[in-house]
Amino acid sequence: MPSSSSSLRRTSLIAGAALTGAYAGLTAAKWVYQRSLPPSVSLPPAIDLPLHTFEAPDGRVQYYARPGTGRPVVLLHSFNAVASSRELAPIVEHLATTTNRPLYALDWLGFGRSERAALHYAPGVYRRQLYNFLSDVPHTPVDLIALSLGGEYAAQVTLQAAPLVQRLVLIGPTGLAATQGPSLPGQIGLGLAEAVGAFDLLYYRLTRRASLRRYYARQIFLEPQAIPDALLDYAERTAHVHGAHRAPLRFVDGTLKHDDIASVYACLYRPTLVLTPRAPASTIQSFEALPDVLEQNPEFLAHQSLPGGLLPHWEAPSPFFGALDAFLVDP
Repeated sequence: MPSSSSSLRRTSLIAGAALTGAYAGLTAAKWVYQRSLPPSVSLPPAIDLPLHTFEAPDGRVQYYARPGTGRPVVLLHSFNAVASSRELAPIVEHLATTTNRPLYALDWLGFGRSERAALHYAPGVYRRQLYNFLSDVPHTPVDLIALSLGGEYAAQVTLQAAPLVQRLVLIGPTGLAATQGPSLPGQIGLGLAEAVGAFDLLYYRLTRRASLRRYYARQIFLEPQAIPDALLDYAERTAHVHGAHRAPLRFVDGTLKHDDIASVYACLYRPTLVLTPRAPASTIQSFEALPDVLEQNPEFLAHQSLPGGLLPHWEAPSPFFGALDAFLVDP
């Protein structure tokens, strides 16, 4: 009769073999799926402006540009699972039809049509990308419009290299909530998913159209019927290209956030307009720290609350563009 110790060894061997087989199967499925994905440059243009390429220090960047006269406007999209310059399309269209100013919209590395290489996506990557772009492409100080977490990088570069930026618009900027980043259990779960190679397969499942609609309805838009099909269509497409999961993983695990961005906002010394939802309670972001930041920097920070959620230029365009135009008008 076999001993209990030998039975335990057999059970352990069987369990180990099963886990090894499952891991091998997961790895093979991931390899097959990733091999079928097209490159990011196969995506159609996110907005209706000519495309250009810029060699940033950490990779090849795609951006949209229109020539013009006057101070250039540079637009920066947010960071999320399906981020791209498509998020900024209504603002680009508005500025293109109402002004003759040079316009630029930049896809961050790891998002949109920009390169999605297997590099260490960290805050320094994006600060370098933005600094080098502003230094080398517009060739003159710009008005900078940034969305959500993109506003953190816009604020940091504006503070560190103020001659590159004349004015700053922050739309629903992150870093103003009472609590920041994922919980400890969430961080552990993400770490395990990354370690066993499961995050990318999970990512591709959660970025299907139906899942994205639920995400926008619960956390971005206040009125679900306001979610535009054009935004959903492009969001789904931009998530299903080779390497699409890499940068979003670092967004989800909190790597890309600044530890104390509120102190950066409070030190800005370029005219800055902060736009937030009038009733943000149901959105993924909150702004409890904003009153204190505004009080610390009343000379350079202005604030306006707007109807709609975290994408007011899609959900409530009239009040949004009224506020934007009033701020950007030259004296």
